Amino acid sequence: MNRRVILLAATMFIVGCLPASGKQPKVRYPSQLIGVWQGGSATCTFPGNLDSDARMDIRPDKLIDYEQWNEPIVVLQISQKPQAWKIKSRLHIDEHSVDQYEIYILSGSDKATLTVVDQSRSATYARCK
Repeated sequence: MNRRVILLAATMFIVGCLPASGKQPKVRYPSQLIGVWQGGSATCTFPGNLDSDARMDIRPDKLIDYEQWNEPIVVLQISQKPQAWKIKSRLHIDEHSVDQYEIYILSGSDKATLTVVDQSRSATYARCK
């Protein structure tokens, strides 16, 4: 085959594999984790304690903590039972940011307990209902 034809076909194949907008799809937190979570108690009534530093609000594209927020970079489900994800996120504190890795584990018959584990700590939260 002609070398130009092969190059043209390869280019068309690569372009055809890209999303229509040319951008990668936005990374999102798993839908199972979306909601308000309160640490330090076995139950939580919505909206939780708004002044607590153990409250987190997980939205599809952002996790809002007491004095910081995270944006997901990579989300990988690592277990079906129990449901668990390894999440790389960018942590924003004041004007600084740092990438971090955490494991999120859902438990309980109603999936209302969330345990978050990183390299130095673990914390357990109750879903606010």
